[in-house]
Amino acid sequence: MSVQSVELPLLFYAWRRKVTGNVAPHQHGGCELIYVLDGHCRVESPAGIFEGTPGKLLVIPPEVIHNQIDDPGEDNIFCVFQANPALFAQHWRSLDLGGETRTIRMFLELCDMTEKNDLTGASALLLSFLQRLSAFEQKQSLSTRQHPKLRKALEFLHENLTRPITVRATAEHAGISVSLLRKLFTDYCGTPPLGYLQNLRLARAEELLKNPYLSIAEIAAECGFDSAGYFIRLYRRKHGTSPGKARRRSDHPS
Repeated sequence: MSVQSVELPLLFYAWRRKVTGNVAPHQHGGCELIYVLDGHCRVESPAGIFEGTPGKLLVIPPEVIHNQIDDPGEDNIFCVFQANPALFAQHWRSLDLGGETRTIRMFLELCDMTEKNDLTGASALLLSFLQRLSAFEQKQSLSTRQHPKLRKALEFLHENLTRPITVRATAEHAGISVSLLRKLFTDYCGTPPLGYLQNLRLARAEELLKNPYLSIAEIAAECGFDSAGYFIRLYRRKHGTSPGKARRRSDHPS
């Protein structure tokens, strides 16, 4: 009986994050996995926004620009790798790995191998790890997968980012009640609908701030904020500085 060869994935690195704070927008040449051990973080991208809580695994596709905002005390592990998408789907999503202790131990072992610079067998371990993740996803019941009505609501928010949007209009577009919409967002996204939209707009603003020809007022309007003042208040609340200062800091890094 012939044994079919399996293409081994390539581990770039796996680490346990030792510092907390904001990570500026960046991207990787491979797929990134972030597993939250304790505390809370938020990963934002034009592709979507995820709230990281204990037990959540965030999947970030290759070449997708994203940031990371950690609350004090947040603890996570992460890895970046290259693999055949047929082995492990590499689209933007989050998985709840509660109870998957063996899978999490494999992730921690990959981190230990990287820290000790002993990558002998890392590709084989990464292969087993990704296979277990894929099997876990396949075994999940349909009820735990992203609700189709939530997908409609998310598409509506992304497509109408710059327009005035209400929770009721979003619920009507998705064909569900306001109360169910709020529950779906809380269960799957970890934030209410308008909180998700606000974070999405702020993530878009981060990208537009890189354009020196756009004023703060123009960026606010382009991202759907009612006024530049409101945008500045939200930005300062989230980042601890004004968008103007953040732009100058990125133009003249210390």
